Amino acid sequence: MPSHYDDRNFNYRDYWQGRNYEHSSEILAIRSLLSDRHFHKAADIGGGYGRLVPLLAQFADHVILVEPSVKQCQIAKNFLKDFLTRVNIQTGTAGHTGLPDNSLDLVIMIRVMHHLPQPVNALRELNRILKPGGILVLEFANSHHFKARIGSFLSGQPLLPTPVERRSPANIRRKTISFVNHSPYTVKKQLSKSGFGILKTLSVSNFRSPFLKKILPHRLLVTLESKIQSVLADSNFGPSIFIYARKNTPDSQPA
Repeated sequence: MPSHYDDRNFNYRDYWQGRNYEHSSEILAIRSLLSDRHFHKAADIGGGYGRLVPLLAQFADHVILVEPSVKQCQIAKNFLKDFLTRVNIQTGTAGHTGLPDNSLDLVIMIRVMHHLPQPVNALRELNRILKPGGILVLEFANSHHFKARIGSFLSGQPLLPTPVERRSPANIRRKTISFVNHSPYTVKKQLSKSGFGILKTLSVSNFRSPFLKKILPHRLLVTLESKIQSVLADSNFGPSIFIYARKNTPDSQPA
């Protein structure tokens, strides 16, 4: 993960100020995908300061937060102070988590794929740490979202996988990070080759627009979001795609 998460001038919690709609949309998606299931052991890979761990703790007896940034791990200890009897915090990356083989029932990896131009090694690592039949909830930035397709139509240019972008984080001078929008078709193939069977997808943050967030009440946006995440999934409409997948068992048929 980019070293800017350890930069003293960068505050990842401040990044989420004004992004209540996006946060709520992701909460909706995870709740919808996990439904009434309960797991013994779960992990949030690249989970930053633990933003989603309180939710994950509702679905699992024990949660491990794996995060490469030492600074974010330190913040997480305070942010998750009420959960520390059931939560372990450790450093690690998506490609090298440091967790044992076949040790988890559930893994989520949210807002990490956009830092991984070549995510196959990370997907294989997630497969390694999950038990056979274990569940993966994976999110990625969608290169084929509706606005991108409209832009392709108007320009007459084909919609190709988006190349790696270099972005400058706020409050950090002379530093850039990689940001990758992934093709949903490519990600699904990569998941299949990495030993996963895809069970469900959701289109998330479908109203991610400064204009809409300004004119529409938060509660209305979230209500509308809850109605369409599943409906728009097959069309890959939104800027964020969530995939619910299961690690194949020895007798699984290829996805």
